[in-house]
Amino acid sequence: MKKLLSVITCSVAIAAVSVAQNNNTNIIDKTGIDLKLFNAHQDYLRGDWNEALALYKEANTAKPNDASILFHLGQTYLSLNDIDNATSNLEKAENIDPNAGDELHLDLGQAYLSSNMLDKAQKELEMYKQKYADNPKVIKESEVDYYLGQVATAKKLEASPVKANVTNMGISINSEYDDKSPLLANDGKTLIFTSSRPSMSTGHVKDGQTPPAFDNVYSAEWDSTTNKWGLSYMMQGDINEPYAQNAATGVSADGLYLFMFKNNGSDASGGDIFVAKKAHSGAYGSPVTLGHPVNTSYYEDGASLSPDGGALYFMSEKPGGYGQADIYRSDKLGKTQWSEPVNLGPAINTPYDDGAPSMAPDGKTLFFSSQGHNSMGGYDIFKSTASDSGKWGTAVNLGYPINTVSNEKNFTISIDAKTGYFSSDRKGGQGGRDLYMVDLTQYPVLAADSMSKHPKGLSILRGTVLNQKSKTIEGATITITDSTGTKINLTTSSEGKYYITLKAHATYKVKASAKGYKPTTKTVKLPESTMGTYSLEENFELEKD
Repeated sequence: MKKLLSVITCSVAIAAVSVAQNNNTNIIDKTGIDLKLFNAHQDYLRGDWNEALALYKEANTAKPNDASILFHLGQTYLSLNDIDNATSNLEKAENIDPNAGDELHLDLGQAYLSSNMLDKAQKELEMYKQKYADNPKVIKESEVDYYLGQVATAKKLEASPVKANVTNMGISINSEYDDKSPLLANDGKTLIFTSSRPSMSTGHVKDGQTPPAFDNVYSAEWDSTTNKWGLSYMMQGDINEPYAQNAATGVSADGLYLFMFKNNGSDASGGDIFVAKKAHSGAYGSPVTLGHPVNTSYYEDGASLSPDGGALYFMSEKPGGYGQADIYRSDKLGKTQWSEPVNLGPAINTPYDDGAPSMAPDGKTLFFSSQGHNSMGGYDIFKSTASDSGKWGTAVNLGYPINTVSNEKNFTISIDAKTGYFSSDRKGGQGGRDLYMVDLTQYPVLAADSMSKHPKGLSILRGTVLNQKSKTIEGATITITDSTGTKINLTTSSEGKYYITLKAHATYKVKASAKGYKPTTKTVKLPESTMGTYSLEENFELEKD
């Protein structure tokens, strides 16, 4: 939960004074309870919430009916996102003394919102707003109107759910730890994701200590016989550096490049964007930093490549944006060169955290997560569509039950736009954040308004160029000519693959050529889909000269 430092400081100061003025406290309490409370307040103020929690619990055991201690205990649980314990302790505090803490109604309102108890949340937040009705500064700094807006959005979206069936991906994929950032390889049969489950890289710890949680990259394969995802395993190769944070954030359309976030305390201290290239063995090699200007001394994460490979979308906390974390775009200039990043502007970015960008197969629709716009609570998943001029349209909430009052992030869809994947910490999962799969067959998320079956007028053309021995040809040229004579040239990847998004309901002449081979030309008709983006695979076999 977002808590402002000024609000915390005020709360701590008030609590410290109230404890010190307790005339009934004996000398043992002065050297015991009061000292623990003082230290707990300091720990809380520094953000050491687990340390603060331990001390508040000890104080609560000694004084179980002290409303001030209960309030701070609940507030600390809220900061740790333990909503059930936060709600319980804040309710107890309110029943004993509604004025136990200046932020009691605000915190309890947030706890109720996170528990989807919307009427109770609205009541508590309005009570807080009424309490400080004559103090606009407190109202603004507390962001009570922001939380009331989330309550209103949650009520509205839950009353009109979208036609999307959301399913937890189960124990073959999820664990009791954080599982996040699902990525779908272009064949739709490989799922790549990130998990903090224990591994060999957790290191050695002393008895009684909790091992550090390191993120690592995992994958699972689609089983066509059972029509289910198989068991997940840590990905092989060199992408999972021991004793470091390794998170996969994006995969190129041809599957050749895997974009990652890494934080290893040395060359990626603080967190930077890296890219790993797939070797001929099929495993990804050691990630290499993207360097300047994409990476800075600030936190960068969530890099995702556009389908045509020409643009990189990512999140950065560098100054100069609209909020703490904003989404940027950087265009590819060469093999390893990227342009100066450009902020995507206020249609996408808000005063709150915005991130986890993912471009849809149509090359026009950007999915991202935000705490701003019209969020139901925490992070919600939104979409925005770029016009032909490149201007981003109004952010659209994907709706309930994809979004909830919990945190939803990292949305990605299959090429046919019939299945989506995302992460959420909603109740009912295996633990922490879980991966979820959503059936979109009745919910065309790429349509103009996501509620009709109006097509976007785009289709995908992809394929592979091979020789007569069925070996792929790297660096082959694909020339696409439309009815007006306009030409587009593409170059095949090291795996001989090409990929492009084109206007649908049109006919193209497609020529494949390579040095030492006879060129081949085909006439290709691209229809349009009423549900998402039509994808056509057209392969070429070239003869030797």
